[in-house]
Amino acid sequence: MSGTDLRGRRVLLTGASSGIGAVTCRALVAAGASVAMVARRKERLEALEVDLGERAIAVAADVTDSVALAAAVHRAAERLGGLDTVVTVAGRAMAGGMVTGDPQTWRALFELNLLAPLATVRYAYPYFSSEGRRDIVVVASAAALTPLPTAGVYGASKRGLLAACETLRLEVAADGVSVGVVIPGMFETEGLTLEGIVIDGDVPVNDFPLFAPDTLPGPPEVVADTIVFMLGLPQGTAINQVVIRPTGEFTP
Repeated sequence: MSGTDLRGRRVLLTGASSGIGAVTCRALVAAGASVAMVARRKERLEALEVDLGERAIAVAADVTDSVALAAAVHRAAERLGGLDTVVTVAGRAMAGGMVTGDPQTWRALFELNLLAPLATVRYAYPYFSSEGRRDIVVVASAAALTPLPTAGVYGASKRGLLAACETLRLEVAADGVSVGVVIPGMFETEGLTLEGIVIDGDVPVNDFPLFAPDTLPGPPEVVADTIVFMLGLPQGTAINQVVIRPTGEFTP
């Protein structure tokens, strides 16, 4: 974001290979930060690393594999000389019904959308510096706030992040670490495509319009710029929750 100076900041970001994660990596590097980019898709990460230059480091790992995630965080901290920021973006959308879906599919979604972000914070926190501005930013979803007949389990996984981060904020406040949750509505990412959404059981009928006429999902750069802005706030201040939607979005 223009005017935000993040020089010297050392950021670990998950979900870096596409969508909001990838554009946030671009925005962070443009603002002067160094970024360890974590995702499963090694080829995409390496291409992004080449594109962004020496302050972008590719660290391939599956965030739902606790052993691999811990090792990836360790490698990232070694490469960056420590950490002062974690941004968790990795996640996936799911549509389906709670009376027809598969609980094993729900379990996998909770592993990715809820447990993996919390595990990332857990493994990264010991590498945080002891002074200066330090941030934990977790990307949730507006589905955590607005019920949708098609997104009960998905919304629950994201609402869990809100609850966990409220407690996390209390835990780390005495250390001077800021905790923020970014709650986006519908933005242009792979998660909005048929290939990116898990279909679980029968999808309930939902006739309520998502957008006003002639309105579309927004560009993911808006979310990325918001995250950069949060990280650039003065020491001792934090945006704990921010909801970002395209103006014409009705729901979620």
